[in-house]
Amino acid sequence: MIYVILVIAIVLLLAVCILQNIEIKNIAGQLKKFSNEDTNNLVKSSSGTADKLIMQINILLREIHGIRAEYSRKQHALEQMITNISHDLRTPLTSAMGYIDLIQRSEISEEGKNRELEIIEKRLIRLEELINSFFELSQIVSSGKEPKKSELNLVSVLEEAIVHYYDNYSSQNRKIILKCSQRRLMVYSNYNMLMRIFDNLIGNALKHSKSDLKIEIFTEKKIRIEFENEAECTDIDVSRIFEEFYTVDTSRTKGSTGLGLAIAEQFTKMLDGQIKAHIVGNLFVLILEFEK
Repeated sequence: MIYVILVIAIVLLLAVCILQNIEIKNIAGQLKKFSNEDTNNLVKSSSGTADKLIMQINILLREIHGIRAEYSRKQHALEQMITNISHDLRTPLTSAMGYIDLIQRSEISEEGKNRELEIIEKRLIRLEELINSFFELSQIVSSGKEPKKSELNLVSVLEEAIVHYYDNYSSQNRKIILKCSQRRLMVYSNYNMLMRIFDNLIGNALKHSKSDLKIEIFTEKKIRIEFENEAECTDIDVSRIFEEFYTVDTSRTKGSTGLGLAIAEQFTKMLDGQIKAHIVGNLFVLILEFEK
């Protein structure tokens, strides 16, 4: 009886070993196939004898699939970024060179030359702004330093940023309407970064809308600032609005680099704040949140 039991046990062990060997070969075959193909498939069991091993392998495969997808997304973003940088830098430079050639080859009056030189100056100033923006963004991304902070009156900084754009809005018969129940809201922040955030958001509304800009400050648990204007184009991918070089103006005729909101987001995060956007009907709303 004991011999019979031992024989049965040995047969069962051999059967299990054979099945596991077949399963391992099956797993190895699937992994080899995956290595030669761009696929998101997972390993499948043929006998159920190595389920725990397959589960761990599939966990690793999912991580690899995620890394591959993220790499592909970043690669595409990098290619798009290079294209945009090339386009943005070439446009004002080509324009300036064209006007220089016009001055050299044409017989125009001194008044005409001065007019052309003013245009060239504007194009070169634009080129300088673009280069500075690219440099600034690279500094933000590469720098791991904490910004120096001090106690600031947020309302005062915002009002100062609004004043900078007063003439720009007035020249288009537009207004910046600020609503705030308090004149003093203290935050622990960095003046230059906070000013740049406000400057970018107000400037973004100036470029991409023809309506008034309404800015309202709410003081509940946090300080919430809402920037609201009529969207000139409602075909905006809000999920990508803070990506570097994302712009609805695909022709880039408005001088937008797509860096303004990306820089604003980076600065907001570095100041321990939050920034988000949404569209309600034809209204585009940007929301900033900071701790009191």
